[in-house]
Amino acid sequence: MAEPILTTERLVFRPFAADDFGLLARLHQDAQVGRYFGGVWSDAQVAETLARFVAEQAARGHSKWAVFTRDGAFAGRAGVSFWPPTGELELGYALLPAFWGGGLATEAARAVAAWTFANTAATHVIGFTDLANRGSQRVLEKIGMVRQPDADLGKGLSAVYRLERP
Repeated sequence: MAEPILTTERLVFRPFAADDFGLLARLHQDAQVGRYFGGVWSDAQVAETLARFVAEQAARGHSKWAVFTRDGAFAGRAGVSFWPPTGELELGYALLPAFWGGGLATEAARAVAAWTFANTAATHVIGFTDLANRGSQRVLEKIGMVRQPDADLGKGLSAVYRLERP
């Protein structure tokens, strides 16, 4: 396993590797996760996303990272990525349903935001979530993100949030 980028009380974050297809597929081919990500992803979508995560980490020093519990269970992904339409950094996360409801998404999002402001020159980060995903909206609000006008990001309207550098 690659060296961790970030650790929290309950989580360990490491960069995705080219051979992590199975992890990302387990996450994005889950029907419950798919409700909020435009449906269950094809193998091609998983492979394309994995390649993008690996390339962005190599080029920029950050991306979406694989997230594990401290006991080694794969929980999902979280991190910060370059958002091409605006050039902003986008904080994002997705956890397997077994890890929903226990505060791990909030812990992950808070840690990623802190890491971003400590390790980049970003003046703010943005976050998006499905309008129907109230749980994810609450996560973003708990870490201090402020709701912005909803935006169409290519898959219908999304709730948009922004967090300024402290």
